[in-house]
Amino acid sequence: MTISGDIVAERAALAESLLAAGASAHAGCGEWTAFDLACHLVAEERLGGLTTFIARCLVARGVSVTGPPALVDSAIRLERRHGFSALIDRLRLPVPRLLLRPRVAPLALFEYWTHHDDLVGAGEAAHAAPPTLIEVVPLLLRHQLRKLPADIRVTVGTDDDSIRSSVGPASAPEVIVRGTSANLVRWLAGRRPPTDLTMAGPAAEVQKLRAFEAHV
Repeated sequence: MTISGDIVAERAALAESLLAAGASAHAGCGEWTAFDLACHLVAEERLGGLTTFIARCLVARGVSVTGPPALVDSAIRLERRHGFSALIDRLRLPVPRLLLRPRVAPLALFEYWTHHDDLVGAGEAAHAAPPTLIEVVPLLLRHQLRKLPADIRVTVGTDDDSIRSSVGPASAPEVIVRGTSANLVRWLAGRRPPTDLTMAGPAAEVQKLRAFEAHV
């Protein structure tokens, strides 16, 4: 399946999981409920996803873009007036075409997959990662560059030992981080401790990297 197909499938599955969980269920993301999460997702797709597309284009170029919490909260309040069921219906409509463009598609898949992962919880084995999720890992790693220890070269790869991306000084001690695409994304998004990742390199640098806590 293409990444566009994976985005469509993940968004549809997330809509059904939101409905099954119920509006008042904890969304697994801060203090948000499932209702709040549905509002957030729909707000990102307003105007055909234009504002979100622009922001994600900047992120894809390495620019850090973070929505002010007050603006995010305001968007959620605005969408709440439509009601939970209506929001789910809107998430069942086709994905805005702008959000499927190749430049931003990995970030769209990341958004839907990660929020779905938050919602269903860490113990939900059925929430698999589509193969194309790996495409967002280099973007997430670059996004975390300024927060990672500055004196370590971090190289991230999947369990099959195919290296995907590196950041940090080329002359610095290297730590190689391996895991499934799902766990790499969780780690780089600050969702769960890296207990299911392996880190190989000098002991002091590995210890520093294990203490790293991401945030997106």
